[in-house]
Amino acid sequence: MIGPVFGSPEPGKFYNIKDCAYAVIPDGKGRLGVVKTPKGIMLIGGGVERGESVQVALAREAIEETGRALRIISQIGIATQYVNNRAKGKYRLKRGVFFIAEILPKTVAQIDLDHEFLWMPARDVEKKLVRSFHRWAVQHCREQTAAQ
Repeated sequence: MIGPVFGSPEPGKFYNIKDCAYAVIPDGKGRLGVVKTPKGIMLIGGGVERGESVQVALAREAIEETGRALRIISQIGIATQYVNNRAKGKYRLKRGVFFIAEILPKTVAQIDLDHEFLWMPARDVEKKLVRSFHRWAVQHCREQTAAQ
């Protein structure tokens, strides 16, 4: 499965492909766990490093961003987004695998000090997420949990 593609490439630009893993974290009370970053509201997660599985990458990113471990519950799906940073001359095609996960209590100091873990109402998260493919994952999570 390839999944939907969000954004569009700029003609004549070379895109580095970056595999990523992200978590949609519902609390059962209508809220989702997200991180507030200098770029805005994001799902927990990020790039897969060489030799990592998407699950290991997501676990590492959660610790780095929040100081908390995750327990993956299920996979939502795969989606891709073109990310154009004209100011820095960086063009990436992010291929994301999205999971529903539970966040565990904080056990270590987070590494990314410019990230703040927050619980937000799901309807607000959908409006405030920076990336379109993150919004897609939240919508799919809500559909999957409503069907159960």
